[in-house]
Amino acid sequence: MPIIKVTVIHRLLFTVAALLCTLVIGLELVHRYNYGHFVSYGLHVDVLTKEENIGIPGQTKLYWAELSNYSFLPVVLTACDYTTDTLSPGSDYPYAVQRWIASSQTWQTIADMGRKDFCYPIPLGRGGTHIVSRRLWPGKSVRIMDWEATGAREHFQKGDLARFVVFRKVDESAAWKDAIPSRPFQIEDQVERNDINFRIKH
Repeated sequence: MPIIKVTVIHRLLFTVAALLCTLVIGLELVHRYNYGHFVSYGLHVDVLTKEENIGIPGQTKLYWAELSNYSFLPVVLTACDYTTDTLSPGSDYPYAVQRWIASSQTWQTIADMGRKDFCYPIPLGRGGTHIVSRRLWPGKSVRIMDWEATGAREHFQKGDLARFVVFRKVDESAAWKDAIPSRPFQIEDQVERNDINFRIKH
């Protein structure tokens, strides 16, 4: 009887392990198919783009970030719920945009939407803003922002490397400690600025 019990336990453990391996392999293959690369355990940020001009001279691409949870536990994120100028509901999460400085081998923060005022109303953009907490469950993804014309941000030139950094919380003193950076992506726009301020976010 003891031998039979051990065999049953071993079979059960093997079955559970096989199911977990199948699940992990499936998630990796799906992510590889959708984003072109594999991921490691934990939180992961992907950068997505689309070809679209929003009236900025030289601008051709829009960028946004998606955060995926590839851990075994849910994580709590800070979000900003709002109503758009078309009366549609929307949500943004705190993030920053950084530019790679080759001379110093460091990342320069160009824009920081992770501060306490990240959820303020924007005229003709969003209203009814309020901060909420949300759980991101294992295997799930969330879109961090609608889109932005990153190449139109000040300091960026065609060929520069950029990245998004997603914050789990808004607290200025702690936000950067557990922030999740994306892989670097190359700016493909050569925006003609001429000292004009553009609206770069939806």
